[in-house]
This record gives sequence, C-alpha cells and structure tokens, in this order.
Amino acid sequence: MPVTHEEHGPEQPQARPLPDLKSWRIPQFAFLVECAFPVLEQIRLEVEAAHNLAADGRETGGVLFGTAEDGRIRILAAQPLECEHAFGPGFVLSENDEERLSQTIAAPAGGSTPRGLQALGWYHSHLRSGILLSERDQQIHSRYFGAPHQVALVVQPRSAGAARAGIFFQDASGVLRTDASYHEFTIEAPAPEIKPADAQRKDGSHGRTSPQPKDPQSVEAVCPKCGSKQVQRSRRTGPVERLRAVFGSFPYRCDECLSRSFLNTSSPLLERGRASRRKRPEERKRARQRTRREMLLWGGGILFFLALLRYLIRDTGPKQDAQ
Repeated sequence: MPVTHEEHGPEQPQARPLPDLKSWRIPQFAFLVECAFPVLEQIRLEVEAAHNLAADGRETGGVLFGTAEDGRIRILAAQPLECEHAFGPGFVLSENDEERLSQTIAAPAGGSTPRGLQALGWYHSHLRSGILLSERDQQIHSRYFGAPHQVALVVQPRSAGAARAGIFFQDASGVLRTDASYHEFTIEAPAPEIKPADAQRKDGSHGRTSPQPKDPQSVEAVCPKCGSKQVQRSRRTGPVERLRAVFGSFPYRCDECLSRSFLNTSSPLLERGRASRRKRPEERKRARQRTRREMLLWGGGILFFLALLRYLIRDTGPKQDAQ
C-alpha cells in the first residue's frame, strides 16, 4: 500500500489502496484536507507554464474535484479553467469564463477527471499580489464555492521551479479569512536524477534565493480596465516613459488584471521645488557659498584659457627686412 504523508496529526486508517496523499490537519478547519501528489504537481506545472508564457506572465486557475466524507475532504483531480483574459494577464473572469466555470462544476469534462467526484473548491495563481484572496477572489468563492467543506488554493510561483501555496476556507464560525492563509506550504519540484559523475563533484555554493523586490509604493487609484483599486507603481522602460515621469505621468500595474497603464501624479520638479523651499537658512547659506566658489573657479579657468589662447594666436605683424 502506498504511504500517506500527513503534516499534522496521526494518519487515518484506510480501507482500500489510495494514491500518495499529502495531508493537513488545520485546527481552524473542521475537515482533514488530503490532496494527491499528482494533483499538486499538475497545478505547479500549470502555474509555471502560465508564468513563463509571456514577458509579464499570466495567471491561471481551475476547479478541484474529489470526495468529502467522514470529516475529511480528499482532492483527487484538478481541471484547468480556460480563461480568455479579457481584462489582461490576471485571472479575472469575464461572463464567458464564469459560464464555463459553472459548466465545469456541474459536469466536469475530460478523461483526467474521474466520474463520481464533486467540486471541493478551486485553485488559482497570484503573480504579484501574494498569497491572499482579493475582492474578486472572494466574489468567486462565495458565488460558486460557498459550502463549508469547499476550499480555495492560492499558488504563487517561486524560483527553481517550486511554488508556494496557501489554503483558504471557512472557519468554525463561518468566516472566510482573506488577508492570509491559516496554512501555507511549498510545492516542491521533483528532484532531478543525480548521475554518479555528478555526485562525486561537490559544489561549495549554497542555494540562495534571489531577494524579493520591494513592493512599489501603492497609490490610491483605479485601474482603467477592470476598476480595481489594487494598483502599484511599475518600472519605467525606455526614454519616453522617463520623459513622461518628469511631468508626473508614471506607469502603474494592476494586481487584479495585471494590466499596465499610466496615471498622473505630482511632478518631480514640483516636489523638488517644494523641498528646496523647506530648507533651513543655514542650508541655503551654505548652498550660496558653494555656488559662489564654483562660479569663481569656473570663471578663473575660462579667463586663463582665453588669455592662453590669445597669446598663442596673437598677430606679431610682418617682419622687416634687414638693411
């Protein structure tokens, strides 16, 4: 019989052979959560492929299927949802997407989803906003997965092929925690096979994760495409965008639909002028003295250069013939 892995609590005895399972006993959840390892690997590969699809990546998602009985939910299959990305690369569902989601929940298609399984929740990836449930995620969860035993799995790709995931559910009081998950875990990529020649070579370097970029300063703005308020500053590219920034037009990225747009803010020249007026008197005095010294140095250098140039090109007149 294959081994069942459990992170919290003792393993429950099984009546029939089961695939390898990863289990979580979360105190705030009334159900024991079990998920087949092939399902986690399928989700990880799907999220990684969508992340590498374009320069900015795309978010993806789907429906989780399995069984719910005897105080446990067992996730045995996952079916991706084809999102048309009408609002950008983010996993924001349009009317057509929600219609396909309803059909998938009612009658899952494809040979990868066995018959007799029910929808236990859904999964989707977040590329920028972290492991949480946004306002649109909450709407989808409450509309299609509002049962107490249904969960939401948020996946965020990381480096080296791994992914970080969090489970969201209704606690005993019926409240859905959205800002953070009660339990996060890592979906590791399968370890590559080590050849005997490679095993003999020892590498002294340790795996280092690249530092996460600091979150850009968020602004109170509205995305012109999807209407979300989760908008953050984006990196400027090219001389045109840098020139627009001089006049206060900066690029921003929406965390919901991942679209990129320009928003007008205060001009850096105006902010610099305001900061200069707030200088103390002694700072202004030192600045004037420094400017005076620079002008004297530059002026003296220019006069010396002109005098030297005059000496070199002066006209001494025609020479007189010797008598």
